[in-house]
Amino acid sequence: MEDFKYYKNKIKEEIKLAFAHNKYFLIVSALIFIIPMFVGYFYSDQITPYIQPMVDTFEENIRNGTVTLSTKSLFANNVEVAIILYALSALGAILGIVVLANNGLFIGFYGANFELTRYVLLTLPHGIFEISAIIIATTGGFVILSFVLNFLYNVIYPDYSYTDIFDPYFSDAKITVGQRFKSSFKKHGHRIKESFILLCVSVILLIIAAFIEANITIPFAYWICSLFGISLI
Repeated sequence: MEDFKYYKNKIKEEIKLAFAHNKYFLIVSALIFIIPMFVGYFYSDQITPYIQPMVDTFEENIRNGTVTLSTKSLFANNVEVAIILYALSALGAILGIVVLANNGLFIGFYGANFELTRYVLLTLPHGIFEISAIIIATTGGFVILSFVLNFLYNVIYPDYSYTDIFDPYFSDAKITVGQRFKSSFKKHGHRIKESFILLCVSVILLIIAAFIEANITIPFAYWICSLFGISLI
Protein backbone atom coordinates (compact mmCIF):
# COMPACT_ATOMS: atom_id res chain seq x y z
CA MET A 1 0.00 0.00 0.00
CA GLU A 2 2.85 2.34 0.85
CA ASP A 3 4.48 1.59 -2.50
CA PHE A 4 1.23 2.43 -4.30
CA LYS A 5 0.94 5.76 -2.48
CA TYR A 6 4.58 6.53 -3.23
CA TYR A 7 4.23 5.88 -6.96
CA LYS A 8 0.90 7.69 -7.07
CA ASN A 9 2.45 10.79 -5.52
CA LYS A 10 5.51 10.44 -7.74
CA ILE A 11 3.37 10.34 -10.89
CA LYS A 12 1.35 13.35 -9.74
CA GLU A 13 4.54 15.27 -9.08
CA GLU A 14 6.01 14.38 -12.48
CA ILE A 15 2.81 15.49 -14.22
CA LYS A 16 2.78 18.78 -12.31
CA LEU A 17 6.42 19.39 -13.24
CA ALA A 18 5.80 18.58 -16.92
CA PHE A 19 3.04 21.18 -17.07
CA ALA A 20 4.89 23.75 -14.95
CA HIS A 21 8.12 23.52 -16.98
CA ASN A 22 6.26 23.86 -20.28
CA LYS A 23 3.49 26.28 -19.37
CA TYR A 24 4.49 28.77 -22.06
CA PHE A 25 4.36 26.11 -24.78
CA LEU A 26 0.93 25.16 -23.40
CA ILE A 27 -0.31 28.76 -23.53
CA VAL A 28 0.96 29.19 -27.09
CA SER A 29 -0.69 25.91 -28.17
CA ALA A 30 -3.98 27.00 -26.60
CA LEU A 31 -3.87 30.35 -28.42
CA ILE A 32 -3.06 28.61 -31.71
CA PHE A 33 -6.31 26.69 -31.28
CA ILE A 34 -8.56 29.32 -29.67
CA ILE A 35 -7.84 32.27 -31.98
CA PRO A 36 -8.65 30.35 -35.21
CA MET A 37 -11.74 28.91 -33.49
CA PHE A 38 -13.14 32.41 -32.99
CA VAL A 39 -12.08 33.35 -36.52
CA GLY A 40 -13.95 30.30 -37.82
CA TYR A 41 -17.06 31.26 -35.87
CA PHE A 42 -17.23 34.98 -36.61
CA TYR A 43 -15.90 34.85 -40.19
CA SER A 44 -17.48 31.60 -41.33
CA ASP A 45 -18.77 33.10 -44.59
CA GLN A 46 -15.35 34.37 -45.61
CA ILE A 47 -13.52 31.09 -44.92
CA THR A 48 -16.18 28.77 -46.39
CA PRO A 49 -14.18 28.02 -49.58
CA TYR A 50 -11.21 26.95 -47.46
CA ILE A 51 -12.92 25.01 -44.66
CA GLN A 52 -15.91 23.47 -46.45
CA PRO A 53 -13.87 20.60 -48.00
CA MET A 54 -12.80 19.60 -44.46
CA VAL A 55 -16.43 19.64 -43.32
CA ASP A 56 -17.52 17.59 -46.33
CA THR A 57 -14.81 14.99 -45.64
CA PHE A 58 -15.81 14.77 -41.98
CA GLU A 59 -19.49 14.33 -42.80
CA GLU A 60 -18.68 11.75 -45.47
CA ASN A 61 -16.65 9.76 -42.92
CA ILE A 62 -19.70 9.72 -40.65
CA ARG A 63 -22.06 8.68 -43.46
CA ASN A 64 -19.87 5.83 -44.68
CA GLY A 65 -19.15 4.58 -41.17
CA THR A 66 -15.45 5.47 -41.08
CA VAL A 67 -16.24 7.42 -37.92
CA THR A 68 -19.06 6.13 -35.72
CA LEU A 69 -20.43 7.22 -32.37
CA SER A 70 -18.80 4.36 -30.51
CA THR A 71 -16.16 4.79 -27.82
CA LYS A 72 -13.64 2.71 -29.78
CA SER A 73 -14.16 4.53 -33.10
CA LEU A 74 -14.11 8.00 -31.56
CA PHE A 75 -11.05 7.19 -29.48
CA ALA A 76 -9.16 5.81 -32.50
CA ASN A 77 -10.03 8.86 -34.58
CA ASN A 78 -9.08 11.32 -31.83
CA VAL A 79 -5.82 9.55 -30.99
CA GLU A 80 -4.86 9.61 -34.66
CA VAL A 81 -5.33 13.39 -34.69
CA ALA A 82 -3.38 13.77 -31.43
CA ILE A 83 -0.45 11.66 -32.65
CA ILE A 84 -0.34 13.56 -35.94
CA LEU A 85 -0.26 16.84 -34.01
CA TYR A 86 2.44 15.51 -31.68
CA ALA A 87 4.59 14.21 -34.54
CA LEU A 88 4.22 17.28 -36.76
CA SER A 89 4.95 19.64 -33.87
CA ALA A 90 8.07 17.61 -33.06
CA LEU A 91 9.27 17.47 -36.67
CA GLY A 92 8.65 21.13 -37.37
CA ALA A 93 6.63 23.56 -35.29
CA ILE A 94 4.97 25.17 -38.31
CA LEU A 95 3.37 21.86 -39.36
CA GLY A 96 1.80 21.31 -35.94
CA ILE A 97 0.65 24.93 -35.84
CA VAL A 98 -1.16 24.59 -39.17
CA VAL A 99 -2.96 21.37 -38.19
CA LEU A 100 -3.95 22.65 -34.73
CA ALA A 101 -5.15 25.96 -36.18
CA ASN A 102 -7.19 24.08 -38.78
CA ASN A 103 -8.86 22.10 -36.01
CA GLY A 104 -9.77 25.36 -34.30
CA LEU A 105 -11.11 26.82 -37.54
CA PHE A 106 -13.14 23.67 -38.17
CA ILE A 107 -14.81 23.72 -34.75
CA GLY A 108 -15.55 27.45 -34.96
CA PHE A 109 -16.92 27.17 -38.50
CA TYR A 110 -19.08 24.18 -37.60
CA GLY A 111 -20.47 26.04 -34.60
CA ALA A 112 -21.39 29.05 -36.73
CA ASN A 113 -23.73 26.86 -38.76
CA PHE A 114 -25.70 25.60 -35.75
CA GLU A 115 -27.88 27.26 -33.16
CA LEU A 116 -25.38 28.14 -30.43
CA THR A 117 -27.18 26.56 -27.46
CA ARG A 118 -27.62 23.23 -29.21
CA TYR A 119 -24.05 23.26 -30.48
CA VAL A 120 -22.67 23.88 -27.00
CA LEU A 121 -24.82 21.10 -25.52
CA LEU A 122 -23.66 18.64 -28.18
CA THR A 123 -19.96 19.49 -27.93
CA LEU A 124 -19.13 20.86 -24.48
CA PRO A 125 -19.35 17.65 -22.35
CA HIS A 126 -16.72 15.78 -24.35
CA GLY A 127 -15.15 18.81 -26.02
CA ILE A 128 -13.59 20.02 -22.76
CA PHE A 129 -11.49 16.85 -22.64
CA GLU A 130 -10.98 16.47 -26.39
CA ILE A 131 -9.80 20.01 -27.05
CA SER A 132 -7.56 19.97 -23.98
CA ALA A 133 -6.07 16.70 -25.22
CA ILE A 134 -5.11 17.94 -28.68
CA ILE A 135 -3.64 21.13 -27.23
CA ILE A 136 -1.57 19.09 -24.76
CA ALA A 137 -0.47 16.68 -27.52
CA THR A 138 0.74 19.61 -29.61
CA THR A 139 2.57 20.98 -26.57
CA GLY A 140 4.29 17.62 -26.15
CA GLY A 141 5.52 17.83 -29.73
CA PHE A 142 6.85 21.34 -29.16
CA VAL A 143 8.73 20.07 -26.09
CA ILE A 144 10.47 17.37 -28.15
CA LEU A 145 11.40 19.94 -30.79
CA SER A 146 12.71 22.19 -28.03
CA PHE A 147 14.82 19.30 -26.72
CA VAL A 148 16.36 18.66 -30.14
CA LEU A 149 17.19 22.32 -30.78
CA ASN A 150 18.60 22.98 -27.30
CA PHE A 151 20.47 19.67 -27.29
CA LEU A 152 22.18 20.46 -30.59
CA TYR A 153 22.93 24.02 -29.51
CA ASN A 154 24.73 22.83 -26.37
CA VAL A 155 26.60 20.18 -28.33
CA ILE A 156 28.01 22.98 -30.46
CA TYR A 157 28.30 25.46 -27.59
CA PRO A 158 28.81 23.37 -24.42
CA ASP A 159 27.45 24.46 -21.07
CA TYR A 160 30.46 23.76 -18.84
CA SER A 161 28.33 23.64 -15.68
CA TYR A 162 26.89 20.33 -16.92
CA THR A 163 30.21 18.63 -17.55
CA ASP A 164 31.40 16.03 -15.04
CA ILE A 165 34.31 18.22 -13.99
CA PHE A 166 33.56 21.90 -13.98
CA ASP A 167 36.39 24.11 -15.19
CA PRO A 168 35.52 27.59 -16.47
CA TYR A 169 38.87 27.72 -18.26
CA PHE A 170 38.16 24.73 -20.46
CA SER A 171 38.53 25.44 -24.13
CA ASP A 172 36.39 23.74 -26.77
CA ALA A 173 39.38 21.66 -27.78
CA LYS A 174 39.57 20.02 -24.36
CA ILE A 175 36.00 18.71 -24.49
CA THR A 176 35.47 15.58 -26.52
CA VAL A 177 32.46 15.01 -28.75
CA GLY A 178 31.22 12.38 -26.30
CA GLN A 179 31.45 14.85 -23.41
CA ARG A 180 29.53 17.42 -25.41
CA PHE A 181 26.70 14.97 -26.06
CA LYS A 182 26.69 13.74 -22.48
CA SER A 183 26.61 17.20 -20.90
CA SER A 184 23.96 18.46 -23.32
CA PHE A 185 21.74 15.44 -22.65
CA LYS A 186 22.28 15.89 -18.91
CA LYS A 187 20.98 19.44 -19.24
CA HIS A 188 18.05 18.83 -21.58
CA GLY A 189 17.16 15.13 -21.26
CA HIS A 190 14.28 15.85 -18.88
CA ARG A 191 12.37 17.34 -21.81
CA ILE A 192 11.98 13.87 -23.38
CA LYS A 193 10.32 12.54 -20.23
CA GLU A 194 8.09 15.60 -19.96
CA SER A 195 7.03 15.29 -23.58
CA PHE A 196 6.09 11.64 -23.07
CA ILE A 197 4.12 12.54 -19.93
CA LEU A 198 2.16 15.19 -21.85
CA LEU A 199 1.38 12.70 -24.60
CA CYS A 200 0.16 10.15 -22.03
CA VAL A 201 -2.07 12.76 -20.37
CA SER A 202 -3.47 13.61 -23.80
CA VAL A 203 -4.33 9.97 -24.51
CA ILE A 204 -6.02 9.58 -21.11
CA LEU A 205 -8.13 12.68 -21.77
CA LEU A 206 -9.08 11.28 -25.19
CA ILE A 207 -10.26 8.03 -23.61
CA ILE A 208 -12.50 10.06 -21.30
CA ALA A 209 -13.69 12.24 -24.19
CA ALA A 210 -14.53 9.25 -26.40
CA PHE A 211 -16.54 7.57 -23.64
CA ILE A 212 -18.48 10.76 -22.87
CA GLU A 213 -19.17 11.52 -26.54
CA ALA A 214 -20.38 8.00 -27.25
CA ASN A 215 -22.45 7.48 -24.11
CA ILE A 216 -23.24 10.72 -22.30
CA THR A 217 -23.24 13.81 -24.54
CA ILE A 218 -26.48 13.19 -26.45
CA PRO A 219 -28.55 11.91 -23.47
CA PHE A 220 -27.23 14.83 -21.42
CA ALA A 221 -28.17 17.30 -24.16
CA TYR A 222 -31.71 15.87 -24.38
CA TRP A 223 -32.03 16.04 -20.60
CA ILE A 224 -30.98 19.69 -20.45
CA CYS A 225 -33.34 20.55 -23.31
CA SER A 226 -36.24 18.82 -21.56
CA LEU A 227 -35.58 20.86 -18.41
CA PHE A 228 -35.90 24.12 -20.33
CA GLY A 229 -38.57 22.97 -22.75
CA ILE A 230 -36.50 23.41 -25.92
CA SER A 231 -35.99 21.08 -28.84
CA LEU A 232 -32.58 19.63 -29.56
CA ILE A 233 -33.38 18.99 -33.22
